[in-house]
Amino acid sequence: MNTYGKFAQEAWKTTAPAEYALIPDPVQWFEALGEEATQRVGELMVELAGPDRKGESYLEKVGRLNASKMQAEEIVRAEMLTPDPSVQQEEDEDPESGMAETLSEMKELNRIYRDFLDESAQEEAERPFRANLAALRVLRTLQAEERTATEAERTTLARWGSWGASGVAEVFDESRTEYEAERAELRELLDETEYAAARRTVINAHYTDPAIATEVWGALTGLGFAGGRVLEPGSGAGTFIGLAPEGAQMTGVELDPVTAAISQALYPEATIRTESFADTRMPGGTFDATVGNVPFSRNSLHDPRHNAAGHSMHNHFILKSLALTRPGGVVGVISSAFTLDAQNPAARREMAATADLLGAVRLPTGAHRRAAGTDALTDVLIFRRRLPGEEPLDQSWVETTPVELDGQQGRMNAYFLAHPERVLGEPVIGNGMYGSATLTVRSEDVAATGVRLHEQLANITDQALAAGRGMAERTGEQELEAAALVPAGEQEQIGHIADRGDEGFTQVTVEGVHAPLKVPRTQQGELRALLGLRDQGRAVLTMEAANVEDTPELDAMRAQLAGSYEAYVDRYGPINRFTERRTGKYDEAGADILARVTPPAVRLLRGDPFGPLVLGLEHFDEGSGTAVAAGLLSERQVQPRRPVLGVDTPDEALAVTLDTLGTVDLPHIARLLGTDETAAREALGELVYEVPGEDGIYETRAEYLSGDVREKLDAARAAATTGARFQANVAALEAVLPAPLGADEIEARIGAVWVSPEIHEQFLRHIIKDPSARVDRISGANWEVRASRHVFAARNDWGTERMAAGDIFKNLAEQRRIQVTDPDPSDPEGNRRVVNATETTAAQEKAQLMQERFGEWVWEDPGRAAGLVDEYNRRFNSIVLRNYTVEGERLSFPGLVKNFTPRPHQRAAVARMLSEPSVGLFHEVGAGKTAEMVIGAMELRRLGMARKPVVVVPNHMLEQFTREWLQLYPQAQILAASSEDLAGDKRRVFVARAAASDWDGIIMTRTAFERIELSPGSRDAYSAREADRQRAELEAARQRAAERGAESMSVKRMEAALQRFEERLKAKADREVDPGITFEQTGIDYLVVDELHDFKNLTTPSNIQDAAIDGSKRASDLHAKVEYLRSQHGDRVMTGSTATPIANSVTEMYVMQRYLGPELLERAGIHDFDSWAATFGQVVSEMELSVAGGDNFKMKERFAKFQNVPELLKMFHTFADVKTAEDLQLPTPDLMEREDGKRLPRMVPVEASAELEAYIEEIGRRAEAIQARLVDRTEDNMLKVSSDGRKAALDMRLVDPELESVVAETKVSVTADLIARVHEEHQDDVFLDTASGEEHPTKGALQIVFCDQSTPSTEKWNVYDELKDQLVQRGIPAEKIRFMHEAKNDAEKGRLFSAARAGDVAVLMGSTQKMGVGTNIQARAVHLVDLDAPWRPADIAQRHGRIIRQGNQNPEVAISQVVTKGSFDTFMWQTLERKSKFIDQIMRGRLDVREIEDVGDNTLSFAEVKAISSGNPLILEKSKADQELARLERLNRAWHRNQSSLVFRKDAAQTRADALEQEIPVLRAAAERTTDELGGEKFRMTIDGSTYDKRSEAAQAWQQWAGMHATSRPPRAGEIDLGVAGRIGGHDIRVVQRPGNLADLGASPVELRIDDAPGVAVEVTRATSLNPSVGMIQRLENQVRALPEEVTKREARLASARQEVVDAREALEVPFKHQDALEAARWEVERIGRAMRGEDEPQPTLDPELEALKKRMRISFPDAPTAGRGAAGRGGATSSGRRVEVARRYDEQRPQQGGLEL
Repeated sequence: MNTYGKFAQEAWKTTAPAEYALIPDPVQWFEALGEEATQRVGELMVELAGPDRKGESYLEKVGRLNASKMQAEEIVRAEMLTPDPSVQQEEDEDPESGMAETLSEMKELNRIYRDFLDESAQEEAERPFRANLAALRVLRTLQAEERTATEAERTTLARWGSWGASGVAEVFDESRTEYEAERAELRELLDETEYAAARRTVINAHYTDPAIATEVWGALTGLGFAGGRVLEPGSGAGTFIGLAPEGAQMTGVELDPVTAAISQALYPEATIRTESFADTRMPGGTFDATVGNVPFSRNSLHDPRHNAAGHSMHNHFILKSLALTRPGGVVGVISSAFTLDAQNPAARREMAATADLLGAVRLPTGAHRRAAGTDALTDVLIFRRRLPGEEPLDQSWVETTPVELDGQQGRMNAYFLAHPERVLGEPVIGNGMYGSATLTVRSEDVAATGVRLHEQLANITDQALAAGRGMAERTGEQELEAAALVPAGEQEQIGHIADRGDEGFTQVTVEGVHAPLKVPRTQQGELRALLGLRDQGRAVLTMEAANVEDTPELDAMRAQLAGSYEAYVDRYGPINRFTERRTGKYDEAGADILARVTPPAVRLLRGDPFGPLVLGLEHFDEGSGTAVAAGLLSERQVQPRRPVLGVDTPDEALAVTLDTLGTVDLPHIARLLGTDETAAREALGELVYEVPGEDGIYETRAEYLSGDVREKLDAARAAATTGARFQANVAALEAVLPAPLGADEIEARIGAVWVSPEIHEQFLRHIIKDPSARVDRISGANWEVRASRHVFAARNDWGTERMAAGDIFKNLAEQRRIQVTDPDPSDPEGNRRVVNATETTAAQEKAQLMQERFGEWVWEDPGRAAGLVDEYNRRFNSIVLRNYTVEGERLSFPGLVKNFTPRPHQRAAVARMLSEPSVGLFHEVGAGKTAEMVIGAMELRRLGMARKPVVVVPNHMLEQFTREWLQLYPQAQILAASSEDLAGDKRRVFVARAAASDWDGIIMTRTAFERIELSPGSRDAYSAREADRQRAELEAARQRAAERGAESMSVKRMEAALQRFEERLKAKADREVDPGITFEQTGIDYLVVDELHDFKNLTTPSNIQDAAIDGSKRASDLHAKVEYLRSQHGDRVMTGSTATPIANSVTEMYVMQRYLGPELLERAGIHDFDSWAATFGQVVSEMELSVAGGDNFKMKERFAKFQNVPELLKMFHTFADVKTAEDLQLPTPDLMEREDGKRLPRMVPVEASAELEAYIEEIGRRAEAIQARLVDRTEDNMLKVSSDGRKAALDMRLVDPELESVVAETKVSVTADLIARVHEEHQDDVFLDTASGEEHPTKGALQIVFCDQSTPSTEKWNVYDELKDQLVQRGIPAEKIRFMHEAKNDAEKGRLFSAARAGDVAVLMGSTQKMGVGTNIQARAVHLVDLDAPWRPADIAQRHGRIIRQGNQNPEVAISQVVTKGSFDTFMWQTLERKSKFIDQIMRGRLDVREIEDVGDNTLSFAEVKAISSGNPLILEKSKADQELARLERLNRAWHRNQSSLVFRKDAAQTRADALEQEIPVLRAAAERTTDELGGEKFRMTIDGSTYDKRSEAAQAWQQWAGMHATSRPPRAGEIDLGVAGRIGGHDIRVVQRPGNLADLGASPVELRIDDAPGVAVEVTRATSLNPSVGMIQRLENQVRALPEEVTKREARLASARQEVVDAREALEVPFKHQDALEAARWEVERIGRAMRGEDEPQPTLDPELEALKKRMRISFPDAPTAGRGAAGRGGATSSGRRVEVARRYDEQRPQQGGLEL
């Protein structure tokens, strides 16, 4: 029985049962009726449809018949299938009853009809699916037989419908089991790729009603289209192609390969491109017209050329269609109504920029229902591309307007409000196709859509023609441009150059076509030769990669490449050759500045994606202009890796898997071992660990047992309570957990993040005796402090009259300067203030006392101390560092050139890059960081961890880095970009090339990298993250204030500041955005930054003087991009490389952490620099000699000291891969031995002249005047004094130009003698040519001279020219003495370096800045001279790295440091030695001290200048010795405090253990008494004597009990027992009210205790207890069920407590480890004091009474432990003799004064 028969049977049975009962055989009767109805529908359909129309296509006929069939079914339903209502009512029936029954029957009839429609719809849904299958089978036949379709087959193909239609799309839903058969059938006809493509198009594949398509074509022909090239951007099965008028040359683009193939079979004369329209590359203006139904989707496709702003798919397709249509051409498309109605006008503005909207017609909702199965609301849009110079038409359509329809708000385009007749129906706000409130258009007659659309489009075309905006003819120029374009092949990337023979050359443009490339006739031959080398080089590399063995074919191809290269060089010269031309500019010496000129053909080749490969076919020496063929031309470079198919051991299987996949993949390991996953896991044992909470995810032992192991241990312990397999994790993590630090090892400072605001508040209340004082941390280093200014202690003990204790405390917490100021008497307006020195000194003294007292007070209460120690250990002592040596050895590096073997440290560095979120490659100069960066980037790409890495290099390193990359990976595809490549419109080309091709790496200069900016949206998000963090902290502060029942004025201020900040963000966001090129569009997802130290000026707000950094644009730009990548791609985003991460100050570690380890700072609760400084650093006061001299000292304030150093270094070394020269043992030359046998730089002393001695005395007087404030600091200051003193030490003529000639010996003359002597010794040395390996014809070594305090000049005396003159006088040729300052650009630098390497330069002089990083001149360097001392150890490293470097052919080299006695030189070199030692210790993480001085001053202190000028170094020694003694005394006091804390911890742990030992048996017994009335339907609970088996009823009963027993308000202190409320699972539940929250009584805590289970309870709020939910009852139920787990937890805590007792006892036996150093420091202070008083050989003073007391103590208490030793006998007696020995030994170990050999 068909659906018509079923409908009729159900209708009669329900509405006419009496008549239905009279039918003898209902089934047969209704089957016949159904068949009759089918016949009648067919007859009526033909009658209603009428005869075929002339010229009507098949698709048009289908549309006409579908409409007539719907009408026919309506008629047949009414006439034949429903019973006659007149026979359904008896005459004697009650009228009212009859009416009611009739209504009921009508409702039932409607229900039946709906069921009928549902069945019909199901058949309708199956019909297009079956039609698709039939078309698919025909297509497969045509493809197999390779022929065109017959007419009958074309008819079948034409029935092909979209995958997105209703009833078809559902087939792809794997959860819809009713479609399993259809899916199986479909999979037989489609391969995996086709099936995936079909599923992908479900979201937007809805094809077009032919009637609508016909009208769109009519509009275009009406505008003047009479033939030409036409684009259909989403062609589907080809509706628009099939209806195209004659003369239309159609190009369709279709994503689904099956639909595209069917379309091509239907219309073989059309061009169908099977691709996403986003990937379609064609030149602009290719087409005369565009027509189609663009896909509707809010998704955005990646298309940097045509969708830079990331518009939704329908807008993207329209914009790209307009771009591909020529000016004067027309575009007619059907698009989503959101194109015109979206509130954001950005897409419409882009459309209006190039085209006019001639008109639009909004179709009624449902217009596409029959043809496409969708109710999407759509518009027909008619555009015309404007001709150059044409004025835009009315652009009001760009804007939308709010409208109110039926009381609901919506938006509609201004065009439709101005032309309501263009809306084909009534606009209403209703539910859209996805259920949300959306604008729809209601029409009573959807079938008439075609006629009404025709009328409106005809009106639009008439108006356009009247305005002169019809379709324009294609110009002759456009014809020529189009004829010259050839589509690019699939493998031809943007920039690919092709040789077209006689037709010339073409190059692939960003649109994906070959455009003519103009090449002058004189250059064509060379370019052809270069292209031949390119193709032959690629062919050799491809064959190497494909074959493990060297075949005859490969040898022949290599020989052909070598022959072609030789022929090229013979004819043209080296590929990398260049000439020079004058620029018309001159240097300071008056010499011409030359520019490098590259041959035009080579310059053209650089734009080819494989151009770098051609440049890398030779090793080119820039100095000599000669080249040697690269290895590829003579031997294999690529060694294909053989896949490992099986291994013997689990360790090997893990290593192979990590190398292949980059992760622990259990199935892969099992395959290698030839076993199943279970056995493989068992075999791996503790080589890997399962990560708790991430099922099936494993980490290697090295990875799992490193990082924040405390956090991992917490997760493992939690998992172990439910999964026994995690006990192994717990045991392993406990074994590596760092030993806990004690109170004596931790320095507490006011403002430290790990000391809570509550403890700060307690301290302030304690010292000033003000119980109302309040302290709170608002945000980062912003604190709120409120304390009485009038209590005695606030003004006297801990503050001054001008600065109360509360103000001092707040400044200390915020790291602000302690300073008191007065109005400036010289400023009448009173705007300027000056420092009150007396009051400031008094306040600073109180601040120091307060800081010291805080550091002692926090540890005095054992309970508080224990809590703080635990908190500090949790935050900062949880990191275990990881060694990557083993992982590095496992890597095989597929694709790496076979003759390069990475060193172990390079392997480890790459392994770290693959494992860590971010990495700092902090390796010694010459360690091979370039290779590490390249190999790391390639490995990240290979393992899928990065898709498109970019390497950012200094501007002059671009070509060198590119060549080195290709020398390591000859097959790599590299895109290199300088700033010139990103100028103007080239930026778009670069981004298109970057995004469109699958590059192994992109190399950019810094300048180029900065030019690709983040989008405004991402920049605003970068700024907004700070606002979000501030808002979260603000909320926490508000919550704390509420809990204390207080109002926070600071919170209000913060709210106002935050509001201002957010308004600024809104103002920045509210601006028109240029749809230009952004960083996001490049697709870059990983950064490798070379010379990261050049980005250290990152904006760093701080309250600490001199610590705040305004920030450079370069650093801010990098940080914003890194943070963007972090937000998009997670943690693995960056590697930074530098030899000097800490150049001048330990504070630079903070900047490195912000780039490379921000998650570590966040985890520790550090959000800003001042919080970091309060935890790890401090503003210290250094001793200085007062003006009066003698032993009087005063304090100097600066940010310089660091404490808690080991924890700081652990955070640093998590991401820092540090390798020093000692670690690397690189093949570098040795330093020559000095006379003392040490291999260190040789000091060359120069006697001070009389003029210098007098000047040094003057320097001392200037320093005293500055100290006494007798001069304005703008006239003279310590920085100027330091600079002048350094210049004078170099040469007095730098500070006194009148000294034209100096008779006495000077640094310059001594240096000239030294250089001349070395030159004579080495002028005949022979060196090798690095390219050929043969002896170089030019003899002679190179000497390098560094001088920062002077520069060459033709106008004034300078050290450079003076030294050159003296060297010439001593016989060195003038032309062989060169200055680095001569090189004004990278090209000139390259030539100068090449000349130095070739032996054409004997002496090269320069400054650290000009001759440091990137200077590779070491090949012949035999001697280096430091004429002056720089400020920073990093500068020394860069200087000496020019000569002590790999590639230096000398076995030994010398470094001379020329020093003027009695001058600033001596002190400068001592300071540099001290600084460099500290930095070396910091870098290597080997500092065992917990406190260090910083290394970064660039001025001398007053004491230092005074020591130099007076010639008495004891002055400076006294200052340092006093500070060291004070530090050790503090440590000694801290050690004693820690002893008491340990006693407290031991006793507390023992108390806990005793209590747990008593609790556990009780708890275990309680767990055993638990009944099974818990869980699911077993639930039973007794409340107030009544038992309930429903949780909701139990909750109601609880509410009644709580209402009767609750107190009126919670207690202020203590607790109130409210009694037993009920019983569950065999246990009584006791209710206890805890102390209340004054700000919110309802939030006061209430404990629901399990009466017989000590310590087990559920905590709820008072509000929850009074108004309980089912959830509270379930929590009680779960707590009772969890009693056995609670027993396990208590047992673990018991074991932990017992262990803590043992640990505390052991720690109590450890002596004070600095006792020897303390005694030595006391003697050192005494020794210096006596020496300053004139004693010849000071000896320690022995106190007879003290010694006698010690002796009596040893006799009376022989076993008593003392500070500094354990039990008697362990350390021996502390006697005077031992004290002298300790002091003597310490004095010997103390660093001598820089080791100067003066």
